[in-house]
Amino acid sequence: MGSLRELRYQNRNFWKYFWKYGQIIILIQLSINFIFVPILNAMANGINYLGNVNYISYSNAIDLITHKPLVVLGLIFVLLIILLLVFAQFTLMLVSFQAIKSNASLSWWDYLKSVSKNLFGLPFKAFGFFLLYFLIITPFGSLGMSSTLLSKVKVPQFIIDWLFQEHLPLGLLLIAVYLVIFYIGLRWLFVLPMMIFENKDIKDAIKRSWHMTQGKMLYYLGLFLGLVVIVALFVMISNGFFVGMQAIVDNLSFLKVIDFPMAVINMTIIRLLNYVVSLYAAGMSVLILLSHTHTHYFYPRRKHRSHKWFWGILGTVFAISFIGYNSFYFNDLFLTPPLTISHRGVDDGNGVQNTIQSLEATAKEKPDYIEMDVQETKDHQFVVFHDNTLKGLAGINKRPSQMTLDELTQTQIHENGKVTHIASFDDYLATSTRLHQKLLVELKSVPGNKKDFVKLFAKKYQKQLLKNKAMVHSLNYNYIEETKNLIPKITTSYILPFNLFGVPFTNANAFTMEYTTLNQSFIDNAHLQQKKVFAWTANDEESMDRMIFMGADGVITDNLTELQTENDDLFKHATYTKRMAAYISQMQDPFE
Repeated sequence: MGSLRELRYQNRNFWKYFWKYGQIIILIQLSINFIFVPILNAMANGINYLGNVNYISYSNAIDLITHKPLVVLGLIFVLLIILLLVFAQFTLMLVSFQAIKSNASLSWWDYLKSVSKNLFGLPFKAFGFFLLYFLIITPFGSLGMSSTLLSKVKVPQFIIDWLFQEHLPLGLLLIAVYLVIFYIGLRWLFVLPMMIFENKDIKDAIKRSWHMTQGKMLYYLGLFLGLVVIVALFVMISNGFFVGMQAIVDNLSFLKVIDFPMAVINMTIIRLLNYVVSLYAAGMSVLILLSHTHTHYFYPRRKHRSHKWFWGILGTVFAISFIGYNSFYFNDLFLTPPLTISHRGVDDGNGVQNTIQSLEATAKEKPDYIEMDVQETKDHQFVVFHDNTLKGLAGINKRPSQMTLDELTQTQIHENGKVTHIASFDDYLATSTRLHQKLLVELKSVPGNKKDFVKLFAKKYQKQLLKNKAMVHSLNYNYIEETKNLIPKITTSYILPFNLFGVPFTNANAFTMEYTTLNQSFIDNAHLQQKKVFAWTANDEESMDRMIFMGADGVITDNLTELQTENDDLFKHATYTKRMAAYISQMQDPFE
């Protein structure tokens, strides 16, 4: 009950000063998205360019540390700036909200002094702490206390799948780690406010926050869960209402003359309401933190300035941009259907991955491409196989490179209730040629591949690959560069397991990006370089829609039929209702 009373009180407080709170949140996020993030990206890209570093990945981390220490130091410097900006963002929001609660009016000079005082008062050792602190309170980011600057801090979905499917004990350990992090995050909620408003050092702030939350875990958890429920219910009901209104218009013949303008209006209202909900979640999160913090700040009393001009300009810009975007969106001027790419040649478990059996079954569904994996054998031939060892599919604890092609092709493998044999790439390529099925070939970077792996592959298959209009991609940057040099006319894609340091400089024609860390900024910047982006591995309707709306050029999936159905629903048989529902399903926080 105490949590509900607190929420009701902070709810009244928020709506009382909504125009002021909202202005602060919007200005901070606009500054970050359109000023600081582009500058930081330019700095990181500039450091890589000057250091002649084309990409940053786990595969070249040791080489960078040993041979490019200045580049590493430069990127660490950018990381420290990001950390300072995150601290400044949270400080500015807390100070601003506390000033509004105190009925004070701060000038921009007052804000600058306040933030500078906190920034330059930090001891050097505080950097490590705040990196840990902001990562730990990330679980509460979905409630508005988040930052675009930290939005890339997430575990890619393919790693989570790998842990729970192949290494369950490690997956369970990951759950335990998340629970510990969540617990610590809840106990450290008030560390930053107390450092800002009570001038406590890090150690004292941690002790005080730990003491404040002692025995009140359920109370504070109830506050945030209550906020989650309120936001979720409002979004669900409001979105459902306007989608339902559009469904009525779409299904009544005498209303067909107004179905398009009504779709634009309904979509605009939905997006505006979701913006307001985002402001509400952020504002309420800050107010909850401030409600349990004592402030000793002195706020100058000034006459409050009118906010009408701000909201008038912002409202006009938002309305025009929303109406314009929605009009183009419903007329298919922004979106194009992505290439449909079957991951490892399988559709919803219709066969054993990377086998001729699944190739023949999946090719009947006419995907644009079938993605598959190639490794080198002991006798320098090529076999279609994904894993580093045969243990998972064949129960043999050997690498493909430790067996000859004949031994491998005589080996039975089993998956999805099917049993078949490992395929040579010669047979796989011949079958795809017969079926007129284009391939996306992944050159696996695994132990056992010889130094001339790519050279041998290109020499043997380049003519047929070009004739079949195949593409090649790989996690190994050198493999891609070598392939492009040996077969200049083939389309190549560099695989990125996560999105961290922007768009690499490469001769590749495209990037294959893990979908959970892929964002609009990466796709836009890649398109500016005239490079395509393929998302992997999106397996459900929501993630597929998100990739489509971001403008991904292709989607790699284990559920090909679902992706094809989604393409048809959105681009061939789409109603305005379906388009609205699809947009809502992938709609993210507008300020991230």
